[in-house]
Amino acid sequence: MRLRGRRCLTMKYHNVQLDDEAGFRLRVMDSYRRMEPKNVRQLCQLFGVSKSWFYKWKGRFNPKNLNSLKSRSRKPRKLSSIDWSLVAEICDWKRVNPRKSQYYLYQEWLRNGRVPPCSPKTIYNWWKRRDLIVDRHRRKRAKSKLFNHAQSPGELIQIDTKFLPRKKYQYTAIDVVSKWRFVLAYSKLDMESTIDFVTKLLSKAKERGITIKMIQMDNGHEFQSEVENYLTKLEIKYQHTWIHTPDQNGVVERSHRTDEEEFYQETEIDYKDLDDINTKLAIWINHYNTKRLHFALNFDTPSEYLEKWKVSTI
Repeated sequence: MRLRGRRCLTMKYHNVQLDDEAGFRLRVMDSYRRMEPKNVRQLCQLFGVSKSWFYKWKGRFNPKNLNSLKSRSRKPRKLSSIDWSLVAEICDWKRVNPRKSQYYLYQEWLRNGRVPPCSPKTIYNWWKRRDLIVDRHRRKRAKSKLFNHAQSPGELIQIDTKFLPRKKYQYTAIDVVSKWRFVLAYSKLDMESTIDFVTKLLSKAKERGITIKMIQMDNGHEFQSEVENYLTKLEIKYQHTWIHTPDQNGVVERSHRTDEEEFYQETEIDYKDLDDINTKLAIWINHYNTKRLHFALNFDTPSEYLEKWKVSTI
């Protein structure tokens, strides 16, 4: 390595006060200037620095301003002002709605005509700092060869049952596309109850403009031969999930968790009275279908989704 003999930059700008670190950087830059031919690798080995360090300071270096080699302060240029009342509002909302994400709050602001004061990411960060985030264990879903590529409402309806206290049973049907639901409670879990539920489901779906083409069920005794024969007579296709694979009925299973968290845990119900259960279920499902925002529907309600779908098919 041969260096050309020129006057060092420190002589030319000797009146500039540099600390030890800046002086070292100046020596590296001056050596590079006098190096012939240029060889960054050898230069870095000579001074014991990395190439990334060299290119960083080479980019900053201004020969006419040696202050460019001084370390920059990491102190923020401007401290952001925090509206602590807004932070309290955001955190209080999460405590009331522990299972809902930051996107629900953001959409509530928009729907109420309020200009969002912060982004969903900021909302999440405030919740995380205050340990308000509920972590859920996620597991891999089982691979399925069932029909699960529905594109329009009615192409695939998932049906399942949920056990209630006092030997009562909730039958649930959900359209996997629009997330529209229909539920009823029964005192018996058998094929007769299933057929009655499917009959009322078809009637209710017709009112909403949904033509049911396929129904998916698990392998419970309430979904066996008599139900299959009934659906065959109605020319409605059906399929059963694999044994011990509740993930294949994941849409309706997930809706049951919503029922538990947002309805059963929040509502006083006389489980001895089947009429009381169904009356309160009807109020809840009406709210679910017409008022509750759905993340999977881009924060539309199932009813709003169905209306948009009808317009798009005209």
